[in-house]
Amino acid sequence: MSGASPSCLNALGARIAQVSDIYAERYQIDRSGDWYLLKLQEELGELTQAYLTTTGRSRKPADEGARENLAREMADALGMLLLLARDEGIDLDAAVQDKWLSWLEREDVS
Repeated sequence: MSGASPSCLNALGARIAQVSDIYAERYQIDRSGDWYLLKLQEELGELTQAYLTTTGRSRKPADEGARENLAREMADALGMLLLLARDEGIDLDAAVQDKWLSWLEREDVS
C-alpha cells in the first residue's frame, strides 16, 4: 500500500458511528442483523429520488433546495456505507486502495 493516505474513510466512519450510536440510543433503534444493509438500501432510494428531482425527472419540480437535498442524501448514503463497513469489520481504506488507487501505482497508467 505504498503512497496510501491516512485512514480517512475509517476515521470518518468512526465519527459517524458516534453519531449513529447517539441516534440509536435516543430513538431506541435495534441495529442488529442486516439493519445497516437495509438502511443503506433505503438511503440509496432517497438519493435516487433526490437525483431525479434535481435533474428534472420526477413529478416534483426542482426548487432552490434540490441540490442541497441531493448533497444531504449523498451524505446519508455514504454514512450508511461507512457504518455497514464498520459493522462487517471491513477496512474501507485498504479496500479502496486495493480496488481503485492501486491503478495509480501501475507503470502502464499515467
